[in-house]
Order: sequence, then C-alpha cells, then structure tokens
Amino acid sequence: MENVIDLIAPDKLAGYWAQMQPAVINIAIGLAILIIGMWFAKRIGNAIRKKVVKAPNIDETLANFLGSIAKYTLTVVVVVAAITKMGIEASSLVAMLGAATLAIGLALQGTLGNVAAGVMLMLFRPYKIGDYVAVAGEEGVVHDVNIFTTVLTSLDNIKIIIANGEAWGSTIQNFTSMGVRRVDVDYGIHYDDDIDKAIKILKDVSAAHPSVLSKPDTPWAKVVKLNDSSVDIQNRVWCKADDYWDVMFDLNKSIKEAFDKNGITIPYPHQVEIDG
Repeated sequence: MENVIDLIAPDKLAGYWAQMQPAVINIAIGLAILIIGMWFAKRIGNAIRKKVVKAPNIDETLANFLGSIAKYTLTVVVVVAAITKMGIEASSLVAMLGAATLAIGLALQGTLGNVAAGVMLMLFRPYKIGDYVAVAGEEGVVHDVNIFTTVLTSLDNIKIIIANGEAWGSTIQNFTSMGVRRVDVDYGIHYDDDIDKAIKILKDVSAAHPSVLSKPDTPWAKVVKLNDSSVDIQNRVWCKADDYWDVMFDLNKSIKEAFDKNGITIPYPHQVEIDG
C-alpha cells in the first residue's frame, strides 16, 4: 500500500511529468506540424494550379497535374518533418526505410507505376479536361487528371476513377480531339419501297439540320445491307463533336417523320409459327 501511495505522491508525479514533458511537447509539436503542414500543402498545390493555368499555352489538365505533384511532394516533406520532431531521428528514419526497402517497393509498385503513367499522359496528352473519351473500357468526360488517377464523369453523371497505369496501358479513344465527328445510323426500309426516294429523303432531312456540316463531306446515304426483311441504308453526316448526340437523336425523329409522310415503310421483324 505504501508503495502505491509513493507512486501517486505529488512529488513523484511531478518527477514523472518532468521526464515525460519534453516527449509530450515534441509529439504535440509534431502533430501540429503534420496538421498545419498538410493544410499548407493543399493550399500551395491549389495556388500553383491556379497560377499555372493562367500561363499561356498551358491548359487546365497540365495545371492540375503540376498542382497535385506539388501537393504530394510537400506532404512527404511535412510527414518526415513531423516524424523527426516527434523524436525519431532522421538517421533512424532512413535506417528504418532502408530495412523496409523491399517491402515498400513491392507495396508501392502499382502506385509508382501510376505516377510514371501520369507523367506519360502529361507528355503525350492523349486527352485533356473536357474531352469525351473511352479509357480502360469506361466512357465519359475527363473531369481531372492528377498524379495517380484519371477521373471521368459519365453522361449520366457517375464519377469514374481510373488508375493512370490502367489508363496508359489501355486503348484510348478520344471522341473530342478531332473537333468534328461522323454520325452513322442505319435505317431499314421495305423491299417494295423506292430506294432512291428513301436515299434522297435521308440526304435532304440531314442537310436541313442546323448542326449538320457540309465539310469535310456533305450528307451521305447508300445501301449497306440486304437483310431478311429490310433493305438497310446507312446515313452518314458530319457535325461538331459537342453536337453528336443531339444530331443523332434529332435525325432519328425527323427521318422517321419524313419516311411516314412520303410512304417509306420501316418494316417490323416477322416471325412465322408453324404448328406441328
């Protein structure tokens, strides 16, 4: 009992606190460095992004990438400084990292690959923010490209995150970069209908659409297939990349209405049942 009382005696507690005080203060300062440093790293990364994007010949994609590099680099510096302040000497930290080099290398292999792929994406620029692309089997508008990932937004507003390594290692289709796109749609007409009349309707309706371009080519329509119950005519028109979906959907409606008005029939599929 006396030993317990001795342990909790005020003078003993004061002695323990005197011994622990430097370590506690260092830990508190280290945590403060970590919290404040992370906040500054984020702010500085954003500031660099905003500054770079104002420079001539640099777009938002590259500005975001450089901002993310600055942010993560400063984060590493802050973490090392905080750990050092907490009492882990730099030499000890280096020794610990050296002992764990193999494990860290294996664990970060994919991450480092994503960083390297991100650098390649910035060098070759297969897409930029705002482009509509198909990457690694996913389609959407490029929302962000940072040091680790490419972020897409799908047409139905779903956020899609793709690792840069996967993006760089896959086939990339950029539907926006060429400026214009060709809209190809097949229309089936009845075998008894006038093919030349149907082709003329397709060309005239397409040419009348305000978003259909006359260059690089005027509206084109030709028979592409003779199906079991229909003659398939493909209609091709050019438009700006941003107008692609509107042109496709508008022409589907306008051409169907024009076919109905001029007696051109879109046949229904036929199914014959034979009773055994």
